Amino acid sequence: MSVQQVPIKTYKVKRMQPETQEKISLSLAESADLSERELRCPYCRRYIATLFSDASGHFKAKCGNCKNITTYNMGYFRRARRRSAVRRR
Repeated sequence: MSVQQVPIKTYKVKRMQPETQEKISLSLAESADLSERELRCPYCRRYIATLFSDASGHFKAKCGNCKNITTYNMGYFRRARRRSAVRRR
């Protein structure tokens, strides 16, 4: 029995413009100090995207698992900071 040889697919990749490469490098440097959070599907809890702490506005995403399309308001999906209880005497 012989193993069928399947050719490996090669994709054409265009060279990136220097301006685009500079924008990507700048974006990476700007995001270094931001905190990240995961956005998960509200129906099946599958990972959809990673958001940074400065994300705002609305975001529409389709879940790859359950195929539901959901619009998220980033203001509603921020992590709430846990506040310590202050004791009064």
